[in-house]
Amino acid sequence: MADVPCVHYECTKDTFRPDIKHPVRWVDWDQDSEIARMRWEMEPEAFREMWTGARRDGYEFCAIVNGEKLIAVAAVYRYSEDAWMLAAVSVDDPADRRQGCAKSVCSFVTAAILDAGRTATCITRADNIPMQRTAESVGFQPV
Repeated sequence: MADVPCVHYECTKDTFRPDIKHPVRWVDWDQDSEIARMRWEMEPEAFREMWTGARRDGYEFCAIVNGEKLIAVAAVYRYSEDAWMLAAVSVDDPADRRQGCAKSVCSFVTAAILDAGRTATCITRADNIPMQRTAESVGFQPV
């Protein structure tokens, strides 16, 4: 995102407004790898490399899961000792959008970050208005 204008956000326990309307859970790196691979529509070897790299680099994913489908996804990215990032938020199927799914996974991750005693951060493209609205709705503020 270095060449694209971005908006940087932070959320604290004082500004956080949790809103989880859908059941969200952590994605199990081993048991959920096949439904995760199908969600990212990748060949098995390429997915294995991406999945292993994400885990090694400090990402942990949560999702709203319906059967064998990840409806909405978000990740916590543990990039420093003091602050962790809400990252990789997506709701792929247009039929699942505007149902509070993104807000639910964002709330879940943000709560985990704040409960761990870290500052919650988020970066999104300046033209990604839906993500900006979602972040702000759960208490992220531009910095």
